Amino acid sequence: MVNPEAQHLNQLVIYQKSLVIFKLARHIASYISNDKSVMAMYLSMNKIDKYADNLVMNALRLVPKIVETECQENPYLKLKYAKSLRYFIDGLYQNCLQLESTKIQGKDFVKLLRKELKNLRQIHKNYVKSLL
Repeated sequence: MVNPEAQHLNQLVIYQKSLVIFKLARHIASYISNDKSVMAMYLSMNKIDKYADNLVMNALRLVPKIVETECQENPYLKLKYAKSLRYFIDGLYQNCLQLESTKIQGKDFVKLLRKELKNLRQIHKNYVKSLL
């Protein structure tokens, strides 16, 4: 049987978009780091691998933060957590800019991720407004 809370999360647009962004970030990192694992990227001394690792880890942090926000019962804290999601989104955007400033193949994929992050910013804005 499906947990009702999990069902609720799956219906949230911000949650769905954050999952898409994580998958896209992981695919981009895999592509530019020649299919290295996250641990291998973390341990690598290559600047591009470090940027790719940061991209994946920041994208990974976004989904649990949304879950944490939705699980919050106090409306004040829920709004505070929801607003803090913007820092994660902006961090991902900065990771994209760092990757684009390096000499990598697949800059088009990074631009696609930036476009998705812009969409997520708008979704986030609407999400915060819905909590007011």
